[in-house]
Amino acid sequence: MNYRDKLDFIARVAPWAQMSQSKYGVPASIVIAQAILESNWGQSLLAAQANNFFGIKDSRIANDGYVEFKTTEILKGIPRRILARFEKFNDAQRSFDCHGRLLGTLPRYQKAMADSDDPFVFAARLYECGYSTDPAYPQKLASLITEFRLGEYDAPKGAKEQRT
Repeated sequence: MNYRDKLDFIARVAPWAQMSQSKYGVPASIVIAQAILESNWGQSLLAAQANNFFGIKDSRIANDGYVEFKTTEILKGIPRRILARFEKFNDAQRSFDCHGRLLGTLPRYQKAMADSDDPFVFAARLYECGYSTDPAYPQKLASLITEFRLGEYDAPKGAKEQRT
C-alpha cells in the first residue's frame, strides 16, 4: 500500500472516528490509529469479510453475527495462534460506533477514558486495561498518531462532547 492509499484510508475513516469522539469521548486519533493497526489499513480479512476494523471479539454487541479467524495472542509473553470468534458488522460505520461504545461505556476502559484528553496516555491506558495483549501496542498507536498527524482529527481540548 502506498502513502497516498494510506492517506485515502485515513480520510475515509476520519468522519466515523470523529463521530465516535463526539458521541463517546474516545479520541479520534486513537480510533483512526487502532483502525489502521487492527485492520492493516482496512485490508485484513476481518475488515474485508466482517467490517470489523478493531479486532472486536464476539460480544453480540452488534447482533450481526460472528466470524471465526485464527489470530495471534500474546499469553504470558509467548505469541500463540488461536481460533477466535470475532464480531461481524453489517457495515464499517457500525464497527466504528460499536468500538466507541465499548471503550466509552464499559467499566473496563474507564481508566483510559479518564485520560481522553491525551491520546498518548490513552494509548498506554488501553493496553493496561487489556485491550491488546501486545506489549508494544501503545508505542505502535503513538507512532501512527505522530507519523500521520492524527491528532489533527481530535476535537479541540475543552470542546463539549455529546455522550449518550
